[in-house]
Amino acid sequence: MVSDPNIFGAGASKAWSIPPGENFLKALATELAHAVNLSGNPDALADATIYVPNRRSARELSAALYLAANETPILSPDIRAMGDLESDEAPPVAEISETDLPPAVTSATRLGNLAALVQAYYRNSSGMDVPPSSALAAANELARLLDQAHLSAEADWSGLPDLVKEADLAQHWENSAKFLEIITTAWPAFLKEQGAADPLERRLLAAEATANAWQSAMPQAPVIIAGSTGATPSGRALMKAALQLPKGLVVFPGLDRDVSEEQRLAILSEIGHPQNALMSTLQDLKLDPGDVAEWPRSQANPHRYARRRMIMEALAPADATADWRDTLDQLAASAETDVATFARQALDGLSLIEAPDEPAEASAISLIMRETLEVEGRTAALVTPDAGLARRVSALLKRWNINVPPSAGIPVGRTAAGSFVGLCAKWAVDPGDPVLMMSVLSHELAAPVEGLADLELYFLRGPRRWRSLAELVESIRLRDTIEPYPQFKSDHQIAAIDLVQNLISHFDHARADLSQLQDVTGAEAIERIAALSEAVSETPMPWAGEDGAATSRLLEFVRDVSGSLGPMKPSALADLVNAQAAQMTVSFGEAEHPQLSIWGPLEARLQTADRVILAGLNEDVWPKRPAADAFLPRHFRARLGLGDPEERMGLAAHDFAQLACAPDVTLVYSARRNDAPAVASRWVWRLKTLAEGALGKDAAAHLAPTVFDPVDLVEALKNDGVDSLPDFNAEPTPSARPEGWPKRLSATRVDLLQRDPYALWCEQVLGLSTVDALNDDLGPAPRGTAIHRALELFEEDGRPKTSEQLMALLRQELLRVGEPADAWAAREAVWQRTVDWFLVWRSQRDTSGGRLKQEVRGRIDYEVGGHAFTLSATADRIERTAVGDLVIVDFKTGNPPRDKEVATGLSQQMPLQALIAQKGGYEGVPAARVDQLHYVAFKAKPDAFSLGGKHSLPTEPVEMAVIAEEGLLRLIEAYREPSAQFLSAPRVKFVKYDNGYNLLARRAEWAGDTEDGEAGDV
Repeated sequence: MVSDPNIFGAGASKAWSIPPGENFLKALATELAHAVNLSGNPDALADATIYVPNRRSARELSAALYLAANETPILSPDIRAMGDLESDEAPPVAEISETDLPPAVTSATRLGNLAALVQAYYRNSSGMDVPPSSALAAANELARLLDQAHLSAEADWSGLPDLVKEADLAQHWENSAKFLEIITTAWPAFLKEQGAADPLERRLLAAEATANAWQSAMPQAPVIIAGSTGATPSGRALMKAALQLPKGLVVFPGLDRDVSEEQRLAILSEIGHPQNALMSTLQDLKLDPGDVAEWPRSQANPHRYARRRMIMEALAPADATADWRDTLDQLAASAETDVATFARQALDGLSLIEAPDEPAEASAISLIMRETLEVEGRTAALVTPDAGLARRVSALLKRWNINVPPSAGIPVGRTAAGSFVGLCAKWAVDPGDPVLMMSVLSHELAAPVEGLADLELYFLRGPRRWRSLAELVESIRLRDTIEPYPQFKSDHQIAAIDLVQNLISHFDHARADLSQLQDVTGAEAIERIAALSEAVSETPMPWAGEDGAATSRLLEFVRDVSGSLGPMKPSALADLVNAQAAQMTVSFGEAEHPQLSIWGPLEARLQTADRVILAGLNEDVWPKRPAADAFLPRHFRARLGLGDPEERMGLAAHDFAQLACAPDVTLVYSARRNDAPAVASRWVWRLKTLAEGALGKDAAAHLAPTVFDPVDLVEALKNDGVDSLPDFNAEPTPSARPEGWPKRLSATRVDLLQRDPYALWCEQVLGLSTVDALNDDLGPAPRGTAIHRALELFEEDGRPKTSEQLMALLRQELLRVGEPADAWAAREAVWQRTVDWFLVWRSQRDTSGGRLKQEVRGRIDYEVGGHAFTLSATADRIERTAVGDLVIVDFKTGNPPRDKEVATGLSQQMPLQALIAQKGGYEGVPAARVDQLHYVAFKAKPDAFSLGGKHSLPTEPVEMAVIAEEGLLRLIEAYREPSAQFLSAPRVKFVKYDNGYNLLARRAEWAGDTEDGEAGDV
């Protein structure tokens, strides 16, 4: 029983607890101000020292003290950040300056030297050279294990070798024990040699030194440890010392003071329990829960009490709880009410939202936060460990010109400067890579480059035909020998060559072409990457601003880490730059919104708001499962005195409980994450189970949002306007085109008009043309063109008609259009079989009627519906037999159409070629009877056949030509009708592949067919 209401009064408790759901910092500041009469005595706390978990808490407490002093100027106490268990907060610095402690090694030095020790271990044990990336990955795991050991007061590695022998484990674990000598023996020896300490080890030494200093000269001013669970040895050391001081206080966050002795022992045995860390701390401090007083003037009412009891029960591990009915009876009895009333009181102000997916979750949260601003002065805070969700909500709020930056910052790699330098690091490894080149030169920080768009369109798209920038120059010179895109001009070549030559000079000046180096030191590579970044960026980019400064620190970190590893492959160093950029975060120092906040769980400690939104509540997001231990079996950890990874689950549960007990709380989770079904957090499941056990079918209504359902509103906004258009169909049905169109079509385009009219309309009416992707695979069209070109060259006079000659021509033409050399090598045997088959086929051809023609252009003109129309075609090969008849040969690299497909009228290329030949439309080929329409499939399984005689298709090409002509004229006349619509692939089963306009037609939206086939035409 506290005899004096003043927290510093005679007989007052030294240990206090502020209940969950309270505004911790406000309550702390208010009572401190009252205890020392701060408003009338502005320097009353000037000599006080207050420890809080992190720097954000320190800033907020300073502001809260100012408000508690009636907004009068005060001399602020010394508010220090202890450092969260999961954070990278530095240890208290003021007391370190007064002690003779070794300096802490930097994180870069530690990581780099651990990686070097990993490499040395493998080199000495097996003679194997471990790549730097693998060594760094192992070093990260070792660093994590070192931290866990320093956070475990009883950790003792000395028994590890004997433990492995006793356990009679597999050889794998024996090897792991030897490997761990890196941190049990080699690392301590390194620290001793350097006269340094591990960061967390130094934190504990600092805390112990501070405690000893307090004992030697006890401070008479208040010393307060506030908001810490005592989860770290350094924190407990300060707590023990503070309890011995005249005005020393420990203020716990959300301690359950009402647990029985039996419950306390049970909690101590359940490391995942939200109260486990607190109970363990009390045990170490030799305190019972009853020894801890409730903070003066804490708000107490049935609703708050019920919420705290239910949340605490929902977060307890499942195997630590009794039957649900017994649990509810006990909870209701503790509140002196019935089960239903208890549940209604507990759920008052708490709502639960299930969003269908992550985008809907973010949209719903943004709407809740936007609605908060409808009440003047009302505050809201989103708390989530999902950084992606936090960024998405922040972006959505900008729709209403509301800027709420996530307090945790954003990864450096997502900033303008970080992404630019990361891309430059990759580009330096492969300067000729078109994707990296365009990513860098079109970046927002890059200096404007005249002619860049033309370089990309005409010379970088499609398969890569070069390795270096110098080879790219040669590729540009030869681009007109490969079928270029429309509007291609020779001026484009001149401008593009000048542009690439400038890039070469940039690389030469910065010495940044790392592709020429087998190995490079970190310092040398970082210098060259920085020089390249400066050379292609706008001055003073990319080092300006907060993100530029953070990027500079990033490069310094990588330089220091790699300095311990020695030379490494340039690609490994570029990967290291980008991997570290994804881990380091930066805050832009933007002003916080006065009413809205976005916090991570660490930033949210001791914080609150009028409305709290807890989101990302899916399993393995919140809470997140502990990472698997790569080196130790789990049961070894306890025997070595190491903490259990499940302790983090308990701390996460405690953080959640503190926030979930606020008066107005919304819990949000997604039914799907990463486009896959997701499971709600175990905390959500247990809370729902308790609610349903108490209220039955009414539980859902009590957990539903009270003001508006944001998910329903998101869906309504998404479908806004659709309901007013009941006949709306996303399928395009254009009909507009110039009078008399089409005026000219090739035989292949006639087939396209039948199979995919929309594609032809886009191509010829809208004037749109498809372009290849950067670094694209060699497409069927250029591959077919190359094969056809090889077959054409093979027939030239003077060339030997041998297998070796045709193979050489195929290789030459395929490599010229972009076939990778390794792809040719992999399929060379297949090509050889095809060539051998072709030579046999060729030897059997009857060309006695005259010299064969190749690549013969032809046309015939018509008058259709009062407008001229021209049919054109290019015959791959025309043979004349001894009797003067013609044989038209068409080469395909895929599957040629058979009689059935031609008989349907959808494959009229060959019959229309016969029509042109019979009318004398081919250049240099007099009109004659067409005897055969012959297909040759030049592919892995070659084939050759002539059309006719099956599936109602006439045997004679003459009759096929007559039918094709009648169909052609009907088709052109029909599509010249004003009412004709150009549909997207109306006969989809006859469309072999996407003609390039499916995305424009939004086929995936209204047709659902997204799979592409393969092209078959040469």
